[in-house]
Amino acid sequence: MHWTKKDLNIIKELVKTNSSSQVGKMFGTTKNSILGLLYRDKIKNGYVPPIDSKYTVRKNLLWY
Repeated sequence: MHWTKKDLNIIKELVKTNSSSQVGKMFGTTKNSILGLLYRDKIKNGYVPPIDSKYTVRKNLLWY
């Protein structure tokens, strides 16, 4: 699905009072697509995940 800026703004407001799965049902999609949309928007706006996060994987590992 292609998201517009209008959709993104509506979703941002809806997740303040609804769960991601509820918002996903409103848009006819899954909660993971809603969460992915919000995460990609954070990254695009300068968010950098903490290095010590268990969800952050180092991309430049050296293998000998």
